[in-house]
Amino acid sequence: AAEALGLVKGIKVYGGGMDANLIGVGAGSTGLGDTHIYSGTSGWVGTITDKPTVDVTSMIAAVVAAQPGRYNYFAELETSGKCFEWVKDHIALDECGIYIQKKHITDDIESKYLSLFSYMTSIVDDIPAGSGGVIFTPWLHGNRCPFEDPNARGMFFNISLETGKTELIRAVLEGICYHKRWMLEASAKKVKPSDVIRFVGGGALSDFTCQVLADITGHVIETVDNPQNIGAVGAAACVGVGLGIIPSFDEIKKFIPAKKTFNPNFELKEKVYDKGFEVFKSLYKQNKKSFAILNANK
Repeated sequence: AAEALGLVKGIKVYGGGMDANLIGVGAGSTGLGDTHIYSGTSGWVGTITDKPTVDVTSMIAAVVAAQPGRYNYFAELETSGKCFEWVKDHIALDECGIYIQKKHITDDIESKYLSLFSYMTSIVDDIPAGSGGVIFTPWLHGNRCPFEDPNARGMFFNISLETGKTELIRAVLEGICYHKRWMLEASAKKVKPSDVIRFVGGGALSDFTCQVLADITGHVIETVDNPQNIGAVGAAACVGVGLGIIPSFDEIKKFIPAKKTFNPNFELKEKVYDKGFEVFKSLYKQNKKSFAILNANK
């Protein structure tokens, strides 16, 4: 086999893994009870457990983890960062491709913005928490957890004459984080999430998003270097364990330290986000029949 592949005879070969498992390893969430949150195109909440747990009501299941005898208890959202991409394309930009301030933010070599995404999160930081009462549901391609419904769709709820693009953009970020909190709540029924959570994926590149996630969930949020490439880091860490460079999976976190820590603002959570969260959770039940009427035959 080595000759056929052009490899040196006797070379060590290590098995890979699925994206969710390797991302958890790359996040450093490998110890029993460790939780990570991922926000890329999709999103999830994953907690390491030693039992093959299933919650058929909330549509959460434990899958085999990278380390022997452990499982990842996964709650999944179909569209997470994809919602932010959607708001970039259809709200931050008009149909002619003109930016919010009618110039390409990243064209200036002196610009501090690495992308339109970083510019968007910087401008919505000026909008008060709660987005003027607007709530967004991130179900642009149906939903998996804590309810499974392919007919569910996204919506902006409670728009007024005072609502502008920036409120809508912030509402999308808050809506994604509301749903992550909902998945944490659903997961906690059978597997308790950790108090400190590692946040990875492209969404974790934004300090603003990290702080909103901390404020909405009430958990301390940690990020790591290069969170958008964390699956590759996880694969490398698995090889490190195989080669003996890393003593065990439980010690991987020592090799992947937190880069930044975001502590929740509990006053903001109680005054603004707890109220918004209760409304957010009610929107699916109140619109379930309408979703079915509009989307069942598509």
